[in-house]
Amino acid sequence: MGKIIVVGSSNTDIVVSTKKLPSPGETVLGGEFDLIAGGKGANQAVAAARAGSDVMFVTKIGNDYFGKKALEGYKKDNINLDKICIDNDKASGIAVILIDESTGENSIVVAPGANSALSISDIRKVEQEIALADIVLVQLEIPLETVEYVLKIANENKVKTILNPAPAQALSDELLAMVDIITPNETETEILVGIDPGEDQNLIEASDKLLSKVREAALITLGEKGVYFASGNGENSLIPSIKVKAIDTTAAGDVFNGYFASALAEGKGFIEAIETANKAAAISVTKKGAQPSIPTIDNVNQLKS
Repeated sequence: MGKIIVVGSSNTDIVVSTKKLPSPGETVLGGEFDLIAGGKGANQAVAAARAGSDVMFVTKIGNDYFGKKALEGYKKDNINLDKICIDNDKASGIAVILIDESTGENSIVVAPGANSALSISDIRKVEQEIALADIVLVQLEIPLETVEYVLKIANENKVKTILNPAPAQALSDELLAMVDIITPNETETEILVGIDPGEDQNLIEASDKLLSKVREAALITLGEKGVYFASGNGENSLIPSIKVKAIDTTAAGDVFNGYFASALAEGKGFIEAIETANKAAAISVTKKGAQPSIPTIDNVNQLKS
């Protein structure tokens, strides 16, 4: 069983479906309203756990209803919560998600709350656990200096690092040099390297430039087109997605990252790991919500390519 440490955000998703996403200044009537466990870090931790990995989740939550409900959910997935941090001053993070009923596409606004207080001093308390992990997986819904410190500790202990650079923002070459594997989508790739990989002629150029900034591999997720993979050993491939009817794409990228990390931690090669993660992400978009949509490994194994 692979050992993964996920360092990242824990949010409660406040979800409203609508027949039309509002334009600026516009008010529309919505449909169903739900409170659903989410947050990029939490989603990826749950995905890796449901994939079968031994997962420790490092995050910071408020001492409030949302935080306590989140903990209940993580316990059900057998996630190690020994290093969870509680903030008595800040509220737990929330995300407001609007979902277009006709396309499954979404718009999201995040209020980070306690996530913004996950600090270097918090990470110092988990250095020993990081040193013993197979993989450390991080995202960008926590302070950037905390992300950098996590990568630094992992590098010093020769632990493989995966960075999902979301939400999109510019990152220094110094930070990227501590990343083994990076997994941006098209928007994130363009911000990182200044090249839009959505244009076929730009895809290889964008991935090569991205690969030059990290240590081992770059995976660019392309939605319905699949995942373009390039590694430092010269291997590269466009791995197609699984075709399904999307209902809600909210956590698809997180599911991909959690399952991909789990497959690597189990010793699978890049292409097999991506194929497994693609299946998991495909299942997730056929269901509503972030964590409720995350499949188990049995669900994934039953899905035909």
